[in-house]
Amino acid sequence: MSGKIRKYEGQDIVVKYDAQRCIHAEECVKGLPEVFARGRRPWVDADAASADEVAEVVVRCPTGALWFERRDGGMAETPLRESTAEVSADGPVNLKGDIAVVSATGESVLEATRISLCRCGASKNKPFCDGSHSEIGFQDAGNLADAKPMPEGFEPGGQLTVTPLANGPVLVKGSLEVRSADGATSSFHDSQAALCRCGGSGKKPYCDGTHKKIGFVAE
Repeated sequence: MSGKIRKYEGQDIVVKYDAQRCIHAEECVKGLPEVFARGRRPWVDADAASADEVAEVVVRCPTGALWFERRDGGMAETPLRESTAEVSADGPVNLKGDIAVVSATGESVLEATRISLCRCGASKNKPFCDGSHSEIGFQDAGNLADAKPMPEGFEPGGQLTVTPLANGPVLVKGSLEVRSADGATSSFHDSQAALCRCGGSGKKPYCDGTHKKIGFVAE
């Protein structure tokens, strides 16, 4: 699920990179082209900007393929107070928070603050997105099938446990706000949400059992 981690060492900050989780959203390249430059080898020059600037841009990476380690005593990345799942149009669900990805048998897979979950069914790096939605022409506007107003006193936060169920959805346990692609609609879940990962659900981004009808197969 996660590949070889590459390290790009600077005097004050180390940038780490997992190519398997990168879908070329290019937030890094747009944010600091002097640090992140496609076609250059190495493509990351961690000393080309201040450690604070590099850290600020790294956390914009929606997939979590980039993260950092400070050497200068600067602030490490901490999970956002609110846990969110942002549905992208024609693409993945971008999850932010204190995230623990575990297998269906309870084995730890990854701990992160940002991940992108496949929802087209075609990723070769499930449950993570690998950009296959573009290759297969996956289309979904990223609207929410329902809207659940925030209960009084509810604050989406705390650790999220993400578990891909065999041949089925991704189960996200914890308090969570799911946001539509246009940001106009939110749905709040105080315990868990089952997110479609087969691409066929009629109530995207949630599972409706279609994976059984279409014979979806995934660990």
